[in-house]
Amino acid sequence: MNATVLPPRLQPLGDEEGTLAMLALDQRESLRAMLAGVDEIQSVPDASLVDFKAEAGTVLTPHATAVLLDRLYALDEPGLQRAPECALILAADILHQPAGGPVVRTEFDEHVTVRVIEESAAAALKLLVMWRADEAEGERRAIVDPFLQRCADAGVAAVVEGIVVPPEGGFAAGERDAAVIAAAEELSVGADLYKAQVPGYAPGETQGVQAQAELLTSRLQVPWVVLSNGVQAEDFAEAVRQACLGGAHGFLAGRAIWADTVLDADRSASLRQRSVDRLDELRGIVKAARGHQGAAG
Repeated sequence: MNATVLPPRLQPLGDEEGTLAMLALDQRESLRAMLAGVDEIQSVPDASLVDFKAEAGTVLTPHATAVLLDRLYALDEPGLQRAPECALILAADILHQPAGGPVVRTEFDEHVTVRVIEESAAAALKLLVMWRADEAEGERRAIVDPFLQRCADAGVAAVVEGIVVPPEGGFAAGERDAAVIAAAEELSVGADLYKAQVPGYAPGETQGVQAQAELLTSRLQVPWVVLSNGVQAEDFAEAVRQACLGGAHGFLAGRAIWADTVLDADRSASLRQRSVDRLDELRGIVKAARGHQGAAG
C-alpha cells in the first residue's frame, strides 16, 4: 500500500499530515535487563520499570504521534503524563522471555478486554508474533485471530508486529530479507497496520533498505512501519529514511530513541536532550521522505 493518506482507523495514530512517529515503551523483561546493567537482573524491582516508563513517557510523548504502553508497568501509572495529542497504543501480548534473553514466544493477553480498552481510551492494540519458517502458519493464526477479533469488538486499530527468528546457525545470504517479507505477507492479513523489522538491513549497511522496502510495500495491502529491533542505533535514522522512501509510513520504536539514557546519572536530562532530539529528527525524516514519495507518486 503506497497511499500517503492514512486510513480512517489509523488517523488517530498520526499527525495532521499522516506522519506516524510512534514511541514504544512496552518493553518488559528486556527493559529490566537494561536497567540491571552489570548487576543481577533479579535485583531490578518492578518499580524501577514503572519509574523509567513514567519519566520517559512524560518527556517524550509531546514529541510523538502515538505511544505504545504495556498493561503491567505503564498503563495505569499516574506518574506517566501522556501528552493529550499523543494517541495510546496498548500492548495486548504476553511475552515469554527468559532473564537476559530474547522473547521466545508470545500469546494474546486475554486480560486486555473491551472494557480495559475503552477505559484506557486506547486508539489501537499491538500484538507481537515470533515468526519461524519451520512453524505452521496455523499456530500463529491461533494467536493473531483472537487479537484481531478483540480489536474489532472494541472498534480500535489492530497493529501486528512480526519478528523473524533465525534458524539454528543463522541466515544464509538473502534469507533474512525473504523471511521478513514472508512474515509480513502472512501476519499483516486482517491487520490495520503492520510493524516490520527493517527490510534489507545488515549491521552498518542501509544501502539495500529502500529496494527491499519497495518490495515489501508491493506485497502488503495495509500500511506498515519499521521497528528498531536489530538495528544499530547509529544506523536507525538512515534506515527509517530509506524505508519511508520505499513506502513505509513511519516508525514505532523505543530502544533506538532512549536505550542509552537508562543508566545515566541524570536520566531526565539525557531524555530531554538526546532522546528528544532523536525523536524530533526521526519525525522530520519521516515527513521529508513521505513528502518526497508523495511528490514522486
